[in-house]
Amino acid sequence: MKNLKITIGSIAALLAVSACSPESANLVSEKPLAQPKYVENEDILVDRQKLEWITIDGGEGALDFNPRLDVLFVTDNSDSMKNTQAEVIRNLNQFTRGITKYEMIDYHIGVISVWDSSEAFKEKNKKSYGIGELRHIRDKNGKKYSKRFVSRKESHLLASTLNIGVMPLSKGGPEVEELFSPLAAALDNTGRGASNEDFFRQDSHLVVVLLTDADDRSSNISSDQMAQTLLDFKQQDQTKLSVYGVLVSKDDPDDKKDYVLRVHPKYNEQCFDFSGKKPVLNGKCTSFGPEKIESMIALANPSGSTSENILQITSKDFGKKLGEMGDKITAQTLRKEIQLPVLPLIKGDQISIEVQYGEQKIPRSATAGWSYNTQSNSIILDGNIDYQYQEGARFTVRLIPAPFK
Repeated sequence: MKNLKITIGSIAALLAVSACSPESANLVSEKPLAQPKYVENEDILVDRQKLEWITIDGGEGALDFNPRLDVLFVTDNSDSMKNTQAEVIRNLNQFTRGITKYEMIDYHIGVISVWDSSEAFKEKNKKSYGIGELRHIRDKNGKKYSKRFVSRKESHLLASTLNIGVMPLSKGGPEVEELFSPLAAALDNTGRGASNEDFFRQDSHLVVVLLTDADDRSSNISSDQMAQTLLDFKQQDQTKLSVYGVLVSKDDPDDKKDYVLRVHPKYNEQCFDFSGKKPVLNGKCTSFGPEKIESMIALANPSGSTSENILQITSKDFGKKLGEMGDKITAQTLRKEIQLPVLPLIKGDQISIEVQYGEQKIPRSATAGWSYNTQSNSIILDGNIDYQYQEGARFTVRLIPAPFK
């Protein structure tokens, strides 16, 4: 069969559709459209069916393509994390290469530190920052600004802002690391006048990156509670949430882990026999890993797996893998679904749809292009499309509606 775009001749339909979300658009037509039934014979279609131009009004701004991304780092600033923080900063450009490349991405990036609920910790840090508070952005000389997160216009301050440094226990650093309690507090601290105001946006893709060589020690928040809190925060929209970890592994040597994850008599008494003068290993323990964090990551992400969302601190390819993490976040942010209000004409493996971003024609491809979902009657724009940014560009979808008798 000939290509549908030329065999139909002058029969065409123009559809401008929102790429912001798969919500139904308002159909403008002289006559209401009934549910289409396909006509098998194309000649019958031309002779008996008069197709009209139809316009989709998606509402003001609905055709713009300005995907939003909020990245929150929960960073362990205990004394043992100095080298890991430095490794992240050294490879930060690899992590952000996709986020910064595609100028249509409107991003916020901020950082909070771990917490320790002990009275000693709270007393020593009461004048510096509170639980879940975003750190102020700052330059490489340590100068602080009033704003608490980096957007595109402050991109030159990202590395210095994320490099929060470490604090030894003797100077007020955490003894045990809580990651879930400050994360939950950060989500709560978003109202008007709160320290984190304007950072989180309802329609953004929220990414949480947990950076630690320990496991979470929040006494009142379990893995499933933390995952559920994040999902509730994004109104149960799983496509708007991703959680990653830059963590140690259970199999890493003890000198790469925080003391609480080591086979240590102070933190893991169950591993020792204390009947003699010195604690002696009882053979019940071999090693510990960040099991609580790993469980939360599996629960919060749609795949239910941790392997794709965890980077090992001890990885020999740390920079490469950090870049792959950033690329995945970019693709998740750019992926879009466009809901169609009418069925397109389909003949065999041919489908009468064209998709453009501004002047750039998007190819039909399940990878780095668009595909059609027959079940939802929607167009899926893959997150790996190499967009050529055009200021003010919108999506345009052209199609021929399926004829109906």
